[in-house]
Parts: sequence; structure tokens; C-alpha cells
Amino acid sequence: MCCYITGYGAALPDRVVTNAELAPLLGVTPDWIEAHSGIGERRWVEAHRATSDLAVAAVRDALNDADRSAEQIDYLIGCTLSPDYQVPGVAPIVQRKLDGCRNIPAIDLRAGCSAILYSLQLARSLIESESAHTVVCFGAEAQSKGLDLQPRSAELSMLFGDGAGAVVVSNESKLNDKARGYPLRIDDILIETDGRFAEDLIVRAPGTANGARWLDEEHLAAGLHYGSMEGRSVILQAVRKIADAAVCITERNGISLDEIDVVIPHQANANLLRSLAKKLSISEERVVSNLERFGNTSSASAFLALWQARREHRLHAGSYALILAFAAGFTWGSALCRVCND
Repeated sequence: MCCYITGYGAALPDRVVTNAELAPLLGVTPDWIEAHSGIGERRWVEAHRATSDLAVAAVRDALNDADRSAEQIDYLIGCTLSPDYQVPGVAPIVQRKLDGCRNIPAIDLRAGCSAILYSLQLARSLIESESAHTVVCFGAEAQSKGLDLQPRSAELSMLFGDGAGAVVVSNESKLNDKARGYPLRIDDILIETDGRFAEDLIVRAPGTANGARWLDEEHLAAGLHYGSMEGRSVILQAVRKIADAAVCITERNGISLDEIDVVIPHQANANLLRSLAKKLSISEERVVSNLERFGNTSSASAFLALWQARREHRLHAGSYALILAFAAGFTWGSALCRVCND
């Protein structure tokens, strides 16, 4: 049994934060941020909004796009690194806020920027095993609430924005309204992990590896509750691993990279996207990018890029789409999809 993406959704906060607003907090210039990241602005949530609020809006948007209702969801898979609470996860809260949603399984995946790959792999397995007919996957972040807005963290804090994306994954190969386009069949998914680099991109606290308490005043004073990154290690490994995953998944499916019509990567920074296109010998025009407007939205990143590809009519009947992602862990991978016209 095949499975298909039949609905796409997104939610973005109203507040736009420009480099001119952010730069003084980080002790840099607006031009420095754009030169080092390719980001011109990002969205940040208002104080009263939580990650689940963004997720619910994105899920509703995806359900509407797929002509589905919350009552028809069999499984809900939520992905975030910035949940509403430490416990419980965000997926049960989203399930509660979705009017009409039944008491279905609702789980969280903490896979960062690789979230779309992990959630699609699980959705695909559920559908192909006939354990579910309609699975909704979402990635949502309100990362702005946890940024260290000081010069010591400029290279990391300049990157992140808030937002949410969602997809409806179904066992049905046809959309109810053909005018909206064609479903995206998930042909293959490849995911890998190398835990040797687990501490190169990390938020250490709260955590049970921190001594007698998972969070105390010393941890806060040391800034362990903020993210830290070995930037050189991350970009070198990311380009290499993502490119390898792209080559591997196309070769094992008997196609070449030249046959890929659109590349949908997670939105880390512009340098990574340019380096990836160069390493794969593909034109940058084939790569979906929204960094300039949204920044790096982590778990939501590739979901939003996929939504954008659909919205810009870049998913044509018969065309191949390649989803690529790299995240903390390190985890990385690819998903090969094809737009159906049958």
C-alpha cells in the first residue's frame, strides 16, 4: 500500500523581527547577520501565544487543504524543540485544542530539523501496515522565547524564528478537488544518525546529566539552558551528510539527481543551502528557500518549505521532489517523493 501527502498547512506569527531590531541586542550589525545567515527577518510569537497555538493553526490549515476534518484523524505526530511545557508533550495539547478530534494516539518526536523525515517515516509505516488511514504530522516552534539575546550567542540567536507547518498523510491517492493539484506519493525515506557529534549542537539544561539537579541556579548562571553550537562542525557535517543522503536515495531508486525537479531542504542558513546546491551540482533555482523571510524554524522548517513549494505551484504532475534535512544528534536524511497524476 502506498501513502500520499494530500494536505499542506502553515502558521506564522504576525510579529516580524528585522535584523535592524535584533542586531543591537546581539552586538552586531544588520548587514553582519544577513551576510552570515542569509536572513533578513523572522517571525516571533507574541507573549500570550504558545507552540501549540501555532501547531493547531497549521494542522487546521492542512486539514482544510486535504478536505478532511479533525474527526478523521487516526494518528497525530507532533515535532518540536520548544514545547508548551516540559511535560506533557505538545501533541496531546494540540489534540485537545482540535475541535472534534477523537481520543487518538498523539505522540511527540524530538528530532529537530529532521522532524519531517522521522514523522513521515512513522506515518508511512502506520498507513502501509493499515494501522491508520489518515495521519497528521506537524512541526512547530516558538524558539524566540528561549533565545539568549546577548553578544555571546550572536551566531546562534540570529538564526531562529517561530512558525509551524503540517501535512496530512493518507492512504488515498486522489484529492477530492483536482483543481487543487495532485497528491505527493512518498516513495522512499532514508534516515541516519551519528551520536559522536551529539554535543556539537545542544541545550544542556534541564538535563539529568547535569549533576544532582537537572536545573539549578548554577546552570542558569552558566547559561546551560541556552543552545550552544560548534558552528564549523555543524556546517561541514551537514553539507557532507545531506549530500550523501541525496545521492544514496536517488541511486537506490534508479534515478539521477538531474531528474529531481524540486529540492526541499530544512532552512538552516544560506551558506549551507548554497554549499549543498554546489556539492550536488544542482541549480539554486531548484532549491526551495524561505530563509530571508522566516529564518531557521527548526522542526517546522522543512514543513514550511514543503508548504511553500505547494503554494508556489512547484509540485507538477509526474515530478520528483526531494526533502533533505540535518539536525542535532547528529541526525540527517532524505525523502524521495513523486507528484501523482493518476
